[in-house]
Amino acid sequence: MGGRVLGAGCPGSSTLLIRDAKIPLRGNELVEASILVANGRIELIAKDPKRLGRADEVIDARGLIAVPGGIDIHAHIYDPDYTHHEDFRSGTAAAAFGGITTVFDMPLRMYVEDRSSLALKVDEGLRSSYINFAVHAGMMNEDNIGRVRELRDGGVKGFKLFTCRPFRPREEGTFARVIREVGRVGGVTFIHAEDDALLEYLLTEFRRANRGDPLAHHESRPPEAEAIAVRKVAILAKFIGARIHVAHISSAMGAEEVERAKGEGVKLTAETCPHYLYFSLKDVERWGNYLKMNPSLKSRSDVEALWRYLASGVIDAVASDHAPAPRDEKEVGVWDAWGGIPSIETMFPLIYTIGFKKLELISLERYVEVTSENPARIFNLYPRKGLIQVGSDADIALIDPEMCFKVSPDRLHHKVDWTPFEGLELCGWPRHVLANGKVLIRDRELIEECRSPRYLSIK
Repeated sequence: MGGRVLGAGCPGSSTLLIRDAKIPLRGNELVEASILVANGRIELIAKDPKRLGRADEVIDARGLIAVPGGIDIHAHIYDPDYTHHEDFRSGTAAAAFGGITTVFDMPLRMYVEDRSSLALKVDEGLRSSYINFAVHAGMMNEDNIGRVRELRDGGVKGFKLFTCRPFRPREEGTFARVIREVGRVGGVTFIHAEDDALLEYLLTEFRRANRGDPLAHHESRPPEAEAIAVRKVAILAKFIGARIHVAHISSAMGAEEVERAKGEGVKLTAETCPHYLYFSLKDVERWGNYLKMNPSLKSRSDVEALWRYLASGVIDAVASDHAPAPRDEKEVGVWDAWGGIPSIETMFPLIYTIGFKKLELISLERYVEVTSENPARIFNLYPRKGLIQVGSDADIALIDPEMCFKVSPDRLHHKVDWTPFEGLELCGWPRHVLANGKVLIRDRELIEECRSPRYLSIK
């Protein structure tokens, strides 16, 4: 494995000193400083560690970059009927080894639509998660719109709404009703944006033509479907005056509509995913149904455009949309194959390696923004999380810019035994990870007894 899980006991220290780390400032500037942690929070930061006094525990961080722990706002971690795909223990262990200290669990098949279904996820998260977690509600429709307030009172901030089957509302008017109701309670409507009419037309045409090859799935979900749906929900959001967040932007056309909406004053944020920043239709030739996902992969020019939109600020965040499945659910006919891939552990090393280190597409400052600061802002966790600052939670990843290795399934920690990123050399893996001030990972070894998850009930 890329890191072991130990039962070595969690130090009972009340203070921790991270000595001589490099902290990102503006652009690619780094300043060397030491960080004193006490009671789960950052208490002091100083260039001279002597100014911080003595600590019960010390981490030598020379040569390491201290970044705020990653915040993954879109990951399918736990569904009680799909624990053979992933669960809180394996999924959050993988997240932690990738530098993530907070994950937002997204509904998979079980709807999170009332207090009992929310409580089921929260209870399991507190029992099994290694890191902090929040829970999104969904899928929103005519039957559960009346429980938005109930869920919001339970700490839910994000409410998933699909514009396409199989999870879309039955009636067109429900889209506006959901966005309005979520906005009224201070929530964020989290939207999967693909145009249902175009997808259904193309699916019928492809099946009529007896297309059963892996590319058929991707070609049946073109960038036009994403662009149409983003435009529609942006118009609704502007009319209603409510906030929306668009999930997994996969195309230049979709990003263009995000940029257009922001220019028109729509209260809109958007994310993309590591797979859309790396894979294109060409890769389906090698991986087949293993790269089936929704939305689909697009062209190499779309990949390049998404990096530009991420760097410029049009796209606000990177999220994993982690949705693994066993091999037998991938190795079937294209229309029946599972849509989704494991991506949570490799996500931020990929952004660091390709975006910052190798191709210099984004600055180190922007890396921190899209992996932690902006997700915290979008879902009202900032400045408690998302930055390294006195008073903030001590969720910190100490990444090693020189730690590089080729990805392989046996080095990762998610539940399934495959990864489409196999063979890709990634750098910037975290050597140590703090969650709530405790050293959860030390020297790439996860300390079981330092598990201290918190359910983030978001105001």
